[in-house]
Amino acid sequence: MHIYYQGIPGSYSSMVADAIQWSILSQTYETHWSSHFGYIWQKIQEWHIWVLPVENSYAGSIHENIYNFLRFDAHVIWVYDLGVSHCLAATHQDLSKITTAFSHPQALAQCYSFLTNHDIKQQKYADTAWAAQFVSEQKNISYAAICSTKAASLYNLTIIQENIQDQQNNTTKFFVVVKDPTSREYTKKSWHMSCVFRTKDVPAVLYKCLWAFATNNINLTKIESMPSLDDPFVSAFFLSFLGSHQDKNIQQALDELSYFAYDIKILWEY
Repeated sequence: MHIYYQGIPGSYSSMVADAIQWSILSQTYETHWSSHFGYIWQKIQEWHIWVLPVENSYAGSIHENIYNFLRFDAHVIWVYDLGVSHCLAATHQDLSKITTAFSHPQALAQCYSFLTNHDIKQQKYADTAWAAQFVSEQKNISYAAICSTKAASLYNLTIIQENIQDQQNNTTKFFVVVKDPTSREYTKKSWHMSCVFRTKDVPAVLYKCLWAFATNNINLTKIESMPSLDDPFVSAFFLSFLGSHQDKNIQQALDELSYFAYDIKILWEY
């Protein structure tokens, strides 16, 4: 069995890939990195596991991975919340010389205040660790990377400042995903579900959709509108709530939802 993740060694995804091997899988596996999420999704096979970030507590949802649950047959078997602490790293330790910071768009967003206050230009890069590797190779004293302290160490950078993220309790939610959730014993009883749906064209339709959950005493934890895959000018709604698909009140709520919505798909349970 192989574990796939986006980024290179030193990325936050690689940390999760390492952490889950004994905490939930009880053994070690061969890990593989990729430059983009698309490659990881294309590697879906029965004996493969992949680690995917889906949401950050500050910067919000990672929509590419949410959409891919609509495109591929995949199942979440575990959720892993990683505390994310960013540092600014360069080939030296003089903050005043830094004019440009390279990092993943999510990391840049999470450090917006620090970058703005120090008048540092943001430059998007495919991955935080990759950004650290790039800065290390360029030898440009005006360049810095926003990355983990592990990535800074791996790519021989000097840490200028730690904990530069705007939110000190910055956390990214990762999903551990497989194709066949019954193939392993580590699958646990679900307590959290998410679905996506499109509403029918009737007055107050979103209110009526949400009422299906209210009348069945279901606690909603998140709602977000997203452009539909079929029509970018039609909204789909992403909804998270507490419960299991086996719960009677969940079944009743989804039945009631179907009166006012269509294309209802359960994205994951964990």
